[in-house]
Amino acid sequence: MKFVHVATRTKDLDRAIAFYELLGMGCRDKKELTRNKATLAFLEPADGNFAIELVYNWGQDEDYAGGDRFGHFAFEVEDVDETYAKLIAAGAEGVREPALLQGVGPSKIAFVADPDGNWIELIQRDAA
Repeated sequence: MKFVHVATRTKDLDRAIAFYELLGMGCRDKKELTRNKATLAFLEPADGNFAIELVYNWGQDEDYAGGDRFGHFAFEVEDVDETYAKLIAAGAEGVREPALLQGVGPSKIAFVADPDGNWIELIQRDAA
């Protein structure tokens, strides 16, 4: 397993990107999610060992309450279906069942909630 990224919401994407660039991180990817009405920016350090996903929900120009700002932890796993089933069997709450990620490449994702309700994204790359 590999820790992939942590997601947090921002009301000012350009300002947030500039902040993390000052820390030495670079914006490696930016995606427009028209269906979800959001822009995602992935910033990572030069060694690329993790990323911060900044999420701007279009039209959200007010501050987020503390609990609404944090998004999720993400882990790359070998088999999303198997990992999801194992976590659900152990009592994790299912948030989103495994599904192919549309328009972002051959990846499959799922979400579960940890015992404190934090969302965990499970990602399987090359899941054609």
